[in-house]
Amino acid sequence: MQKKEWVQRIENILAQNHAFVFRTMEEDKAPLLFACDYFRRRRHDVTISIEPTHTGIAALHVCISPMNNSLEFTVRRNQTVDSIIEAMNSKSIETVSIRGCGTVVNTVCKAVGIAIHNGWFVEKNVLNTLTQVGEDNVKQRNTTLLVVLRRGSNTGSI
Repeated sequence: MQKKEWVQRIENILAQNHAFVFRTMEEDKAPLLFACDYFRRRRHDVTISIEPTHTGIAALHVCISPMNNSLEFTVRRNQTVDSIIEAMNSKSIETVSIRGCGTVVNTVCKAVGIAIHNGWFVEKNVLNTLTQVGEDNVKQRNTTLLVVLRRGSNTGSI
C-alpha cells in the first residue's frame, strides 16, 4: 500500500475510536512509517518498534492512539520553561516530546526536571549532534537533546 492508502485505512479505524495496531514484515516499510508520521504530526500518540523474528526479517509494530493527546516542542531561545509546563498541564495530554539544540538544552532539562517531579516519566532520550556547514565551508556541530515524556499520574489526584 502507498501512504495515502495507509492514511485512509488508519483514519477509518481511528474514527471508530479504536487504536490502530499493526504488525508487518513487508520489505517496504516506508509508506506505513510515512502514514504514522502523518498522525504523529496531528498530535496522536504513535509508538513504533522494530523487532527481530525467527525468520531473520525485522517486524515493524505500530500503535496509533485515536485521541489527540500528544505535544511536541522544538524549544527556541525565547521559549520559557513555564510555557512548556503550562501546555503539559492539560489533563488530555499523555505524551510530550521536547527537543532543543545548543544552549536551549538547558530549557529542555529544566522542563523535564519539573515534569519528572510531577507525575511524568522519561520514556526515551536521545543525545545527538546537528551538523551544519557554514558559508566558509566550516562544519558547526551543535548538541541536540530529545526527551519523550509520558504521563504516569497527575500528582494532584494522588
